[in-house]
Amino acid sequence: MQYLKPIKPMMAVNHHEPFDSSDYFFEIKWDGYRCLAYCDDEIRLYSRNCQNITRHFLEIATDLKSIKEHCVLDGELIMLDSAGKPSFSKLQYKKNREYGIFVVFDLLYINKKPLLAQPLVERRRQLAEFFSKNYELTRVIFSHAVENQGVNFFKAITEQELEGMMAKKKNSCYSPGIRSRKWLKIKNRRELDAVIVGYLPGIYGFKSLILAQYDQNTLNYIGSVGTGFSQQENKTLLVGLKRIASIECPLKLIPSELNRAVWVKPILVATVEYLEFTKDGRLRQPSFIRLRDDKLPVECVYKSDK
Repeated sequence: MQYLKPIKPMMAVNHHEPFDSSDYFFEIKWDGYRCLAYCDDEIRLYSRNCQNITRHFLEIATDLKSIKEHCVLDGELIMLDSAGKPSFSKLQYKKNREYGIFVVFDLLYINKKPLLAQPLVERRRQLAEFFSKNYELTRVIFSHAVENQGVNFFKAITEQELEGMMAKKKNSCYSPGIRSRKWLKIKNRRELDAVIVGYLPGIYGFKSLILAQYDQNTLNYIGSVGTGFSQQENKTLLVGLKRIASIECPLKLIPSELNRAVWVKPILVATVEYLEFTKDGRLRQPSFIRLRDDKLPVECVYKSDK
């Protein structure tokens, strides 16, 4: 049947700042894996790329077996750290005996009836009703939303150091596989300054800049940044980087993924924004902002926010 065929989830567009509006629902942007749960005679969990991931989250599938309806649920698989906050790093290294949580924010089918053409406000109403009937669920929870007060909600999210906020138009239908402006994601991104120690060459310039920070007197690799540059910035930066090229690597340890790197003298400082540090001390989703000429490389000191 059609509702049992895996579909790609609807996706959101980045938005630069929070806002207030009575036309939107505001939700926490959960830091995990997107998941569509197909609940029929068997439970199947699919990733955003339609890969069956049920065996990795058997605790969620077992919990969903108790529900009374045939349905398709859209949500996020998360794991909590010791402080009770979603941790993407912990999810990446999930062990067999560790348990995840499925946070559900949309209902696509109920009792084999499609709801995709229904406005979000109606889908959420039916989703809330679904959870009221299935109160025995323990690892599957409802993603509550706030109305009107998007700015204050985002402020609370940043104070709790959560990933960000989703703003979804109440009248939006569900468009599988589409990145729609009716769903907006506003990320709580952090900034840091790092030393540029090299770059990975690309076809039309450089592919990414190699970043490091000082730990005492040693430069440690914290990741590479390959987004945030305009074409002109890429060309201009490359000219400058070639002028300070070095045959010596400034890093104490060279990761294997940098075997094609072109090293430079560690004299340039870049400001980047990012979501968090991963478990292995790398920047997650870094994006270039600017070069800094008012800060010395030795002032870029490693402080993991893990």
